[in-house]
Amino acid sequence: MTQADVLRALDARAAGQWGLVTTAQAKLDGVQGVQLLRLERSGALESVGHGVYRLAASPPPEHLRIKVAWLRLDPGTPARDRRTDGSGAGVVSHASACAVHGLGGRPADPVELTVSSRRTTRDETVVLHRARTDAEDITVVDGLPVTTVPRTVVDLLEARAAPARTGTFVTEAAARGLVRVDDLAPRVAAFAGAYGLPADASGAELLEFLCEQAGRPLRAGRAGRAGRPAAKGAGPGAASTPERKRPTIWEVAKRAGVSHQTVSRFLKNDSGMKPATRARIERAVTELDYRPNLMARSMRTQRSHRITIVLPELSGFVPIPLLRGASAAAHEAGYMTDVVGLEGGESRRARSVLSLLETRQADGVLSLVPLGDLAGGRGTGQRPVVVLGEYDDNLQSRGRLADGRPAEEILRHLADQGHRRFLHVAGSQDWASARNRRAVYVEAVERLGLESYGVVDGDWSVRSGYEAARDLPDDSGVTAVLAANDYVALGALGGFQDRGMRVPEEMSVFGWDDEEFTRYFSPSISTVHINKEEVGRQSMLSLLALLRGEPEPKSEVTDLFHLVPRGSSGPVNR
Repeated sequence: MTQADVLRALDARAAGQWGLVTTAQAKLDGVQGVQLLRLERSGALESVGHGVYRLAASPPPEHLRIKVAWLRLDPGTPARDRRTDGSGAGVVSHASACAVHGLGGRPADPVELTVSSRRTTRDETVVLHRARTDAEDITVVDGLPVTTVPRTVVDLLEARAAPARTGTFVTEAAARGLVRVDDLAPRVAAFAGAYGLPADASGAELLEFLCEQAGRPLRAGRAGRAGRPAAKGAGPGAASTPERKRPTIWEVAKRAGVSHQTVSRFLKNDSGMKPATRARIERAVTELDYRPNLMARSMRTQRSHRITIVLPELSGFVPIPLLRGASAAAHEAGYMTDVVGLEGGESRRARSVLSLLETRQADGVLSLVPLGDLAGGRGTGQRPVVVLGEYDDNLQSRGRLADGRPAEEILRHLADQGHRRFLHVAGSQDWASARNRRAVYVEAVERLGLESYGVVDGDWSVRSGYEAARDLPDDSGVTAVLAANDYVALGALGGFQDRGMRVPEEMSVFGWDDEEFTRYFSPSISTVHINKEEVGRQSMLSLLALLRGEPEPKSEVTDLFHLVPRGSSGPVNR
């Protein structure tokens, strides 16, 4: 198996697993440990846990440690095929569930998982709880099976978690509408005595006590009015050192020597701020470990401070650079992002988006796929929806990302190096991007006075590039190949090299997409870089402008494409 085949197999495995793949899964595809080690040394893979790797081209996923620990419970089974019952099953729970739900402060250490059968682990950073978890107590967040908010509260109380931490989780969950206190109270009443309350205390009184311990009362004074004073020294966490009070915006302002309004502008990513002022505030934020109190802000504004990015339910292609740019812009503005896959066509996805907005699980939605009448408007309750017009229902490129004009730039570049006769190995003609690249190639060859040996109908695969190179006659006169993407270019390289042809001395090869692996092959692959990260960023900035009631920015991505000549192309030497 060639290195290209290995990367292709790993990429397919990692596509639905946050860019992660296990050693056991790799072995199912015939990939051996020594091959993984070589890819790690080359920088194409990163070891993120025993037997778990991250593809370097994929961004580090949120809650990486939790996802690694969950994958290791059943390392040979793909995430999409995992069950929530059986010997290899497990559910994210307790403090780790708090972290995945984005509630209760920082992610906890160690990672906590609940399994249905007796299991042990040698990993000291992972705790396995054994308990039954019914289907109604499990939800899916970012592809992870996680205990629901109510079940998480029960688990925390059963484990005698510190009251302040549990109270913070409950208050934030209630503020975001993820749990109703009246519904939760009956499920937790049995734990009142364990936290020092009278034996006949109700579940509602326990919840009020926990939230008061966190400094965030649900209903001020209710327990006192009921004639039951708050317990002194209650609970196992009472004797411990109280948690450090989180720094405020005023403390940041004092440390930076600015007003709290200036800090607020910084948190909103005000572009008009002086660089020196921004640097002082950044230093103060880092030194104080300041984090905006999103829960308190949510209670004041009725916002979740989360943005949902929508993909189709099933797709072998995920535009990671675009998601990276969109998420970065959201995070800079103080928002967390959730990437979700929604099944069905436009109308069904639109209904799902409306449900997200109506239940205040998101302040706004950025969709990479069509949403029918929701496109470009407000979803519900004045919560905006922005639909990126660059993909169709199947995440196939259209619009700007499908522009084929860089094919002419490639021809001009190669013509300047003496090439006159070309071959184009096209992508699947079901894609607008493949059709556009092919059309521009044919037109530009004629306009520039060059020659085309022909166009090979490919399917974006390494195999199609290899076969085109293998079958090209010796007397074709072709000195350069334009491949539909980098995988096709990789196949063409292998085909020519297997024929004993030197690249680029006897044949130049040019790819498209600037995939991560193109930098690490010998020779490195010439390609076209597409600035998808900036496309994602600009789309998110449009959504943020709608959220703030500001005019939508008019900026365009002026350098969307540019050529990246590398070792696989050069002057004609024959």
